[in-house]
This record gives sequence, C-alpha cells and structure tokens, in this order.
Amino acid sequence: MNDCSLLLQSKAAEYEVLRTVLRTFGEIEGYSEGFLALLELSMKEAFVNAVSHGNKSREELFVEFAMRADFSGEQLILEAEISDSGSGFSPEQLPNPTLECFLLRTSGRGLYIIRSIAEIVGVEVSDGRSTLKLRYFPY
Repeated sequence: MNDCSLLLQSKAAEYEVLRTVLRTFGEIEGYSEGFLALLELSMKEAFVNAVSHGNKSREELFVEFAMRADFSGEQLILEAEISDSGSGFSPEQLPNPTLECFLLRTSGRGLYIIRSIAEIVGVEVSDGRSTLKLRYFPY
C-alpha cells in the first residue's frame, strides 16, 4: 500500500500542513469522510501534544510524522507515528480526564480522545526522541 512521512516545525500553525497531507493520503486510500474526520481529530491532538509537551513549544525543534497503510490478513490498517524531542510518557499512568476532579480542567483530554479513536501501540524513547505509535482501522 502507501506510506508517507513529514517533518514539521514545532508550532501550532504547522497542523494545517499535516491536515492537508492526512486528507490527501486518505483520499488516495479511499477512506470515508467519517474516518478522515476522526483521523484528523486524533492527529491534531497528537501533534498539539508533541509541540506543547514533547517540544515544550520550542519552535526551533521539529515534529516528525509517518504513516503507512497496509493489510493485516484481510483487515486494512493504518499505522501512524509522531515523534518529538520529549522524554516520553506512559499512557497508562496519565490520569483519567473523566474523573470528577478533572472535569473542569481546560486541558488533559488529548490522549483520551486519541485512545477513543486509535489503538495506542506504545511510546518509544530513543536517541533523544519520543515516538507515539498508533494503529487505526480505516473504513
């Protein structure tokens, strides 16, 4: 199938470049509008997290993005990776944003949103880079 990679500056405005690439890739692959909307939402959350948490909003740093569409047996899958200069994190150790004590917070829901859309395969830390690995099941 197809793959794509992209190097983005660590600033929020760069999401529009990523969004255009996601939409073009999805149209080539024949993904539904519904799936594309969810993919864009989850990738926006991952990108914002990479910029603000991983790269600490330092614009001289970069966010790397890669995705690959393939089949696992007869199941179509999309694997995506987002890398930043952060030290990594453990998804399991993040607080549940649906708990009452977190409901009024204005942030802290990004990974929760991502997890509702994609399978979090893991977080890898290597050579000063942290990589969030995601798996989607397009339709």
